[in-house]
Amino acid sequence: MFKKTAILTMALVLLLANSALAYNVQLLPFKDEENDYSREPIYALSALGIINGYEDRTYRPNVDLSREAFIKLLVMASQLETDAPAGKLPADVANDRWSAPYISAALEREWLGGLLDQKGAILPAQTITRQEVAMLVGQSLLEAEKPETREKWLSADWKKERDARGFKDRDSISEAMQPYVYYAAHRGIMEGDAAGFKPGQPLIRKQAAAVIYRLIDERVSGQKMDFTGYYALSSYPAIQHMDKLSDVILGWSNLEYSGPGAAKLNTGTTEYRVPLGYEEVLTKADQAKVSKELMVFYNQANLKDFLKDKPAQKAFIESLYATLNDSAYSFTGVSIDFEGLKEAESAADFVAFLQDLKKQLGTSFTLSVAVPPIHYYKGYDLAAIGKLADSVILMAYDFTHSESRLPSAPLQLVNDTVQTALQSIPKEKLVMGISKQANQWITADGVTSNVFRPSIGDVEKRLAMPGVSSQLMMPHFLNQITFADERGTHLIYYEDTASIDKKVWLAKFYGLKGVSLWHMGNYTASDWKLVGEEAR
Repeated sequence: MFKKTAILTMALVLLLANSALAYNVQLLPFKDEENDYSREPIYALSALGIINGYEDRTYRPNVDLSREAFIKLLVMASQLETDAPAGKLPADVANDRWSAPYISAALEREWLGGLLDQKGAILPAQTITRQEVAMLVGQSLLEAEKPETREKWLSADWKKERDARGFKDRDSISEAMQPYVYYAAHRGIMEGDAAGFKPGQPLIRKQAAAVIYRLIDERVSGQKMDFTGYYALSSYPAIQHMDKLSDVILGWSNLEYSGPGAAKLNTGTTEYRVPLGYEEVLTKADQAKVSKELMVFYNQANLKDFLKDKPAQKAFIESLYATLNDSAYSFTGVSIDFEGLKEAESAADFVAFLQDLKKQLGTSFTLSVAVPPIHYYKGYDLAAIGKLADSVILMAYDFTHSESRLPSAPLQLVNDTVQTALQSIPKEKLVMGISKQANQWITADGVTSNVFRPSIGDVEKRLAMPGVSSQLMMPHFLNQITFADERGTHLIYYEDTASIDKKVWLAKFYGLKGVSLWHMGNYTASDWKLVGEEAR
């Protein structure tokens, strides 16, 4: 969680032409992006992997969209299963057609009735129209409603909506599609204008992105999230926000491993130690009725040796268990943050250690385990850890790459990391980690420095100064700060409230157990206001 070195995936390669890192995600802006209503939807859906650009790095926002292309967007946004072979299909869709899994999933949900002709064909490559999009969206929304709500709408309420809307061209809307078109309008996903609804007008790619984004946003906006706060280092100013959390992880200990057979819990002499006045922190946590896990941190090179040293593990677990049972602390569990396991051979050793620890903890204490993205760190068996732990905290950050000026946590890489983890860990156990940090580069005389990590306080002071440009940078969804002084020109990528909000949005999209905040002392008043609004 606290390492200084960047996580670099094995898939990372350096492009000599422009010194940019190539991942299997869209890290660069589209060449033909338009600064209008569609910009945020396009990049948000691109980060989620729901939409893609073309090989020439264009999005082609004004190109018409086919029926099958929109069905794919809708199915992906609804997170329907498409990995299995396609089931029932329309008469004109072959099993091996690229869109078959998506069309089959939508057909199974009975979303496609308005598109099928008398022969059971769907004409998948035909350009989709606004009324067809609204029908599909309305069908998907109504399918998620309670039966009585759905029946009431289809029998009477849609007519009230039709009359209230008063579209000038309402007679042009397909009679069979009208209940669903008006439901999409009722939910604010699609609306008309002074000229009417324009039911037969083709839908272009940027309009489709806006529709799908609104659909997702409408679904997740009302959800609340559990937040886990890391109380460590200089976190005392945030003690007043304990009531916004569901869990607090207290960064107050290290594994101490001095050699074969010799290990114990250290709570007093390392950076992560029990602070003076710890009693006040525990009292605040108890008043807020949040769980209190003790974090155990270790990132030394001999970690892999410790994980093969059974006598040392036994001594450490006994030491840890004694501390957990110390009535002075009233810990409710332990959070293991062992970092740096690159070799795959360490994975089984780490799991075996966790099994022994879990056996000792029994049902008296909870166990959470912090894990990095596994592309580079192969010593973490996510599936096994997911079965053992009560919570798995995914460190979805520290992708920083100095030469390419890649910041710590672009939304696209956060999403990629979450998707990978979800292949092995149930969403009900997965907590997405957010690290409040900034990455800074200085360029002088054509030479760019290595990355700096300015303090949050210094960044906030800089933002208040004249001559500073600040904007939400896409596709990363991070605050991009630029300014110049006697040292040169400066570029800072900053995890501000807006970027944190988008990461919470992503966590809600996947239905994750929660979000963790490293570390509480770095978060600003604006950040805590957001947490308070989003907390369950």
